[in-house]
Amino acid sequence: MSEASREANAAKECPVCTAMLGLVEKAAREYDRSAETDARVRLRRHARAAHGRDLPLPW
Repeated sequence: MSEASREANAAKECPVCTAMLGLVEKAAREYDRSAETDARVRLRRHARAAHGRDLPLPW
């Protein structure tokens, strides 16, 4: 399994990651780049704090 696949599976198992991914996707659908960037930053910070690892870029 690739690193990206492992990260995606970990995100699906965490309710906070799932909620933040939803915010990223919603902002992207609405073309709200500021909100999308904010959500991505919050997701990366959460992954680092709660899961002890960084998400691979471009996240």
